Amino acid sequence: MSFKSFRRFPAWMRLAAFFIAAGLFALLRTSSTEEAPAPRKPLQLDITTEDWSKEELERSPNVIVVLSEAFWDPTLIEGLTFSRDPIPTYHALKEKYTSGWMLSPQFGGGTANVELEVLTGNSMRFLPEGSIAYEQFIKRDVDSLASILARQGYTTTAISPFYNWYFDSRNVYRHFGFSRFISFEYFDPNEYVGPYIGDHAVAKRIIEENERSEGPDFIFANTMENHYHYWSNKFKRNTIEIKDTKGNMSGEALSLLETYAQGASGADAMLHELVDHYSQVKEPTIIVFFGDHLPFLEDDYFVYRESQYIQGEKDPNFLEKMHNVPVVVWNNYMPNAKETLHISPSFLGPYVLQLAKLKGSSFTDYLSRLSKQIPIIPPTQYYEAMNIKEEDLTEYKARQEQILFGTSGQEQSEEPATSTFIMGYGDPFITSVTPDKIASGDSIVSDLKKTTTVTVKGGRFGIASTIYANGKPQTTTWISEETMTAVIPKELIEKSTSLELQVKVVDEKETVLGQSQPYSIPIASKKP
Repeated sequence: MSFKSFRRFPAWMRLAAFFIAAGLFALLRTSSTEEAPAPRKPLQLDITTEDWSKEELERSPNVIVVLSEAFWDPTLIEGLTFSRDPIPTYHALKEKYTSGWMLSPQFGGGTANVELEVLTGNSMRFLPEGSIAYEQFIKRDVDSLASILARQGYTTTAISPFYNWYFDSRNVYRHFGFSRFISFEYFDPNEYVGPYIGDHAVAKRIIEENERSEGPDFIFANTMENHYHYWSNKFKRNTIEIKDTKGNMSGEALSLLETYAQGASGADAMLHELVDHYSQVKEPTIIVFFGDHLPFLEDDYFVYRESQYIQGEKDPNFLEKMHNVPVVVWNNYMPNAKETLHISPSFLGPYVLQLAKLKGSSFTDYLSRLSKQIPIIPPTQYYEAMNIKEEDLTEYKARQEQILFGTSGQEQSEEPATSTFIMGYGDPFITSVTPDKIASGDSIVSDLKKTTTVTVKGGRFGIASTIYANGKPQTTTWISEETMTAVIPKELIEKSTSLELQVKVVDEKETVLGQSQPYSIPIASKKP
């Protein structure tokens, strides 16, 4: 797919404005966790379960699926030398554990379409080119890995460090059977790395959610740290230098690739963090880590062409080079579980269910059988070259139409097994306010002092948490997940006998995602 056609995506058009705003915002930030990468401790690749009990080994495994934004291996470009390996964890894991490639239906964007394939098994190959399935076609409950595993007693959580409304994710994840969705609004203001929330913040929440549930977890998370753009000033500094030994690339192209490699290093650090943590946890756990599409490195495949990775869209290996994304499947309890994958994303879910020895659905069972016959579904123009007959996919297409659109003879998918859907951490709460009372007109609010500041304790507060006073939003400063302050204008205090405070989680579209119970503090007039 060319970027020209990709730009017709309605969601992508909307996101363009956010890129600019997010970049400016990041430059203005005074607090950030972005630092030079700390040395990583050696990765433990030889996992043993010798000291696990029988009960621990027989638990249903946690299944953690991470869609790493634009994750790809830039060292595949010949003629380049890197000052350090940008993705050493991935390189180490793929040598010992199941790994390979998935043929993504996307290039440069359209993450939600890859999510659809992985989570539901439905294929973008049977939907109109340029469409965003989440926005256009997910209007009712659709069976997914989340609902399939929820029926087997799993806690199902979706995590995304981007807006809850983007790609209509809040409604889609509900339709997919997730019980909780932790979106951008519930991350912390100090968790940016560059213009987006860092991958470490996502890893932190994966581990948190797994630790607070008693049974097995299915967690699907996507990331944003390495999202387009890749300009030289995206991060505070790049710690990876790239030299072009062939002399093909301009300084601009090398700079773009260095920034991309820096972001890929952050993604790899997240993978390291998860593997390191679950290497020490006595819970069977499978981690699936993959890229959704190759990075968009400026118009007309600028970096790819300058590096001579491809010659252009007519390159004979264009599909293979520009649409294959890496995937690695790690686990902490199954020795010798190494396989080589080369599949379409829609076959990844059924593969993981079988690997984990978990019950699928009639649809995922069908996909498992089909994937052994046709592991990769390319665009139709490649059918002949890949020995695929259109009639071989007739049943797949018909089943998908029944699932998504309810055509005649509809295949009845099981209903998602969740009666609740929680945004973030549920409603925020207030435990105390300082000061606990205000005297109008006294030294706290004098004639010379136009405002007073209140400190609200409670939780769990994030980026979109705002303190309201008597129903009106106030200038709020986030201190921590348990503490915020708000500036209360003098006029509001002088006209009231009490101050009713409330914390609301309000997104960019002014949708209230959650709100605390009101908390009142008295306002007394100063005695003469």
